[in-house]
Amino acid sequence: MPDCTAFIESSLLGALVALKPMSYVIRLGFAVLAFGAAMNVDKTVARVIGFVWLLLTGAGLLLVGIQNGTIVDIVLGVAALGAAGYSWWYTRS
Repeated sequence: MPDCTAFIESSLLGALVALKPMSYVIRLGFAVLAFGAAMNVDKTVARVIGFVWLLLTGAGLLLVGIQNGTIVDIVLGVAALGAAGYSWWYTRS
């Protein structure tokens, strides 16, 4: 089995992510919940809160990714903004 500690300690991983791994887990967990709430066409307040959370999460990750030049943050930011856009489109049609 290959030794993964060299990869974790290398600058390559630092070039991909800017935040701590647990921060990503928490943000992605809340983003999944927010997406579920944003897709709920029956509850307007939950839909708006979920939509705003996705927008803020996406914008935050995108800004962190652009400032630090980290690919993972940029991709996750675009994905969260895309999820917000999709939930907007889905609940409006």
